[in-house]
Amino acid sequence: MSDLKAELRRRSLARRDLITPHEAHEAAASVARRGVALVAGFARDAKLSAPPVVSVYWPIRSELNTRPLIDALAAEGYRVTLPVMHKVRQPLVFRAFAPGDDLVKGPFGLSEPSDDKSAYDPDIVFSPLAAFDRRGFRLGYGGGIYDATLSTLRAKKPVVAVGVAYSWQEADHVPIEPHDQRLDAVMTEQETLRFATAVA
Repeated sequence: MSDLKAELRRRSLARRDLITPHEAHEAAASVARRGVALVAGFARDAKLSAPPVVSVYWPIRSELNTRPLIDALAAEGYRVTLPVMHKVRQPLVFRAFAPGDDLVKGPFGLSEPSDDKSAYDPDIVFSPLAAFDRRGFRLGYGGGIYDATLSTLRAKKPVVAVGVAYSWQEADHVPIEPHDQRLDAVMTEQETLRFATAVA
């Protein structure tokens, strides 16, 4: 199982690294436009009494750029948080972020809000990934962080998980294990996939 995951991860990320600046720019704009509508739809379906707390990853390397999405969500009045990583395989903490806020380098070299920013449990989590399939399963980077995080959050309340990826990161079948958390949707530069609750 680990060998299958490792090979799929290697091939998918190698392909992602070939993205051109133009493709990256167009994809970021497309996801930003549709991401706000997706959040509004989930909030409406959940009948939330207040705007949902939305976590969006701060992109690194060749990850699909979510900064335009963050700007768009903030402009619409959504409460945005960024994930903060403390330990591998441990749940993330989510701290408030507004466009223009300074970020600090966390212990793992990621750009994160400082510890004086308020922490919230998000209602919607946008996550990066290495690969995904049309059953709603994601292949992460091997640290198990988002699976641990979603498991912890979902034990407290309903939480929507949205994977963000380029269309060519789609796999026919992502190998899964019992701890793997399923996505509610995947956004690519081409389409938004929403998944039913039942696993086929």
